[in-house]
Amino acid sequence: MPCKYLTAFCCLFCLFAKSSAQGSWNVELLGLANRGDVRYSGSWSYTDASGKEYALIGAKTGTAIYNIDDANSLEELGFVPGPETNWREITTIGNYAYVVTDAQGTGHSLQVIDLGYLPDSLHLLTEYTATFTKGHIIQKAVDNDEPYIYVMGASPNEGVHILDVSDPANPHEIGLYAPGYYIHDAHIRGNTMYAAAFYETIMDIVDISDKTNPVLLGKITYPGKNTHSCSTTENGKYLILADEADGYPARVFNVENPTDVKEITSFTANPLSLVHNPYVRGKYCFVSHNTEGLRIMDIADPALPVEVGYFDTYPGPSGGFFGLWSACPYFPSGKIIGGDRTQGLYIWKFNNTLAARLYGTVVDSLTLAPLPAADIEIVELADTLKSDQQGLFKKGMLEGSYTVKVSLPGFAPKILVLDLAQGDSLAVQVPLVPDGFSLARSADNSLKTLSVYPNPSPGHLNLDWKELKGVERIDFVNSAGKTIFTKKVEGRFSLQINDGVLPKGHFWAKAMDSQGITLATASISID
Repeated sequence: MPCKYLTAFCCLFCLFAKSSAQGSWNVELLGLANRGDVRYSGSWSYTDASGKEYALIGAKTGTAIYNIDDANSLEELGFVPGPETNWREITTIGNYAYVVTDAQGTGHSLQVIDLGYLPDSLHLLTEYTATFTKGHIIQKAVDNDEPYIYVMGASPNEGVHILDVSDPANPHEIGLYAPGYYIHDAHIRGNTMYAAAFYETIMDIVDISDKTNPVLLGKITYPGKNTHSCSTTENGKYLILADEADGYPARVFNVENPTDVKEITSFTANPLSLVHNPYVRGKYCFVSHNTEGLRIMDIADPALPVEVGYFDTYPGPSGGFFGLWSACPYFPSGKIIGGDRTQGLYIWKFNNTLAARLYGTVVDSLTLAPLPAADIEIVELADTLKSDQQGLFKKGMLEGSYTVKVSLPGFAPKILVLDLAQGDSLAVQVPLVPDGFSLARSADNSLKTLSVYPNPSPGHLNLDWKELKGVERIDFVNSAGKTIFTKKVEGRFSLQINDGVLPKGHFWAKAMDSQGITLATASISID
């Protein structure tokens, strides 16, 4: 929805304590499947040629699959066993699933599972061990179905293994990004790979247009810990990065220039917890937030993310490696799945609530100069912001009517009542009048505007009030509210001011009648 402009008005993210977040908001639980394994981890989506939707989930002892078209009646359609592990990750390309595990021991491999026999059964097609055995994460490009997979946290080489799976029965490695340190996870969009260097607190930006020869483009460094995972917005301009450590928020970066990346904001549902995995689809970022469950952010403006839904899967206290591991939002139907570490597979539906946003500038009504450090109170939210050095403030919220009180010492306060609908982006200017300066109203309470030109002026200017009656004089008032020059104009409809009459600066011109009532005003700037 286009911006609305008014002549008059950062929520980075609403923080929720665990006690208030337990439960759900704008997210409906459709189903839950727990096959009795003691541990669950990664999950992913698969849709067959007929449109049937399936959820795959990594369990302690293997990979299970469910048809989720009827999430109220979930039946396990197949299971491919594997070595016991707490870490099992999955992705799908075409009619095949690719599974890796991260644990010490024997029997680890890249499993290729044929999904073409569904809904009858799953079939293990092959196991790849040529260049690695265990792997922590497996990914594919989020914006295409090209036959390449990317395996991170592998052994023996802990970089990024790039495999061609155009022949799923015979995967072969065609490229390796090996920076000399451990890569925990990666995100791939188009020909760019973002590789999370867990122990280095670095996100590598890598050109993979030639997958046989990955080339480092730049590095994102920041004051975090345990660089875990990331996802980009669909236009590729912004990246959302998560650390795997309590007390660290998700961070949003502008990555349009890989050699000059800028952090623009951050968010968290609860600073006691950690943000685990973000996935972007459309205007939303779906976040598995460990002990805070599934969190859904409206990121229509990535610099001002707003929480619009959640479902908390974990009733215990905040913090630590508990609760929701994964959240996959890529089903055509809009369904979302997630793997809770102990409860198994969740299936949800989000009602697609959109946030509303306010963007304001506080200015001096006389000079239009920005006013920093003004207090902006959103009464209904019991929240107070401050304008920055440019007089700017912003706030994300849900639809509704809001009372906005703007105040600053030395100025008269101003109150706005604003109505916002879902998706609104409301830009408002708030002019504050200095103490001791007031603009009187005419008898019918309609204050007119004088015609002034040129404005700004080098020193000479013309004023015109042809449609006004009863003008006796023009007062020129400075920013302190003091009248510095008066010119009587009875019976006339215009006035010319020559160079030198007014000093440089900002003024108000006031058309006054014989009773001292202000009939019209104009803001004037003398250069």
